[in-house]
Amino acid sequence: RAPTGPVARPRARRARGRVTPALDPEGSHRDRLLAGMAAAIREHGYGPTTVAEVVAHAHTSRRTFYEHFADRDACFLALFELLSTRTLEILTEGATGDGPYLQRVEAALSAYLGQVAAEPELMRSMILELPAVGPAGVARDREMTGRTARQLVVLVDEAAEHDPTVRPLPLEAALVVVAGFRELVVFALEHGREPLELHAVAVDLVRRITLQEAA
Repeated sequence: RAPTGPVARPRARRARGRVTPALDPEGSHRDRLLAGMAAAIREHGYGPTTVAEVVAHAHTSRRTFYEHFADRDACFLALFELLSTRTLEILTEGATGDGPYLQRVEAALSAYLGQVAAEPELMRSMILELPAVGPAGVARDREMTGRTARQLVVLVDEAAEHDPTVRPLPLEAALVVVAGFRELVVFALEHGREPLELHAVAVDLVRRITLQEAA
């Protein structure tokens, strides 16, 4: 979905100098190019980004760029794969542990929203601009939505095995939760709200969907 009308720039606080996990501006040429793509997106989104900007941020050459990526879109897709995989890891890590179910839900959502707050421009681009890449972007976007929903199903089902108040989550419901929550994140970013303000709403949503009603 393309945003309509003027879009407010995200104002979420970010630690100065923070580098998204797996993006190393001092690493290999490929890592530097991915970090360069991320830097360009932070400045003005993916749409206006050029290969020239990416290689300038990466302190490398166009020749080196094309040794690693077929074109600008291929670099963006590779960056998306890193970011989406790391985001899924953050959710899973937050939900892992021996604490009460809702405590783990709160930890997982806090970790995810912390990632959004740290990289608002990248997360917004990952959600909204990826489909504009074309069929490959749409396919990657749907694949990641499906992966996240399936992982959510697994995490809730595992909790349900040990807690009778937790009910298993159908995949269809998990897809609704994932897609709806992504829209909520974009809404917050485009209206200049702190992503962490969504924490209570997100926890309440998961609670209503996955916990049994009191008798």
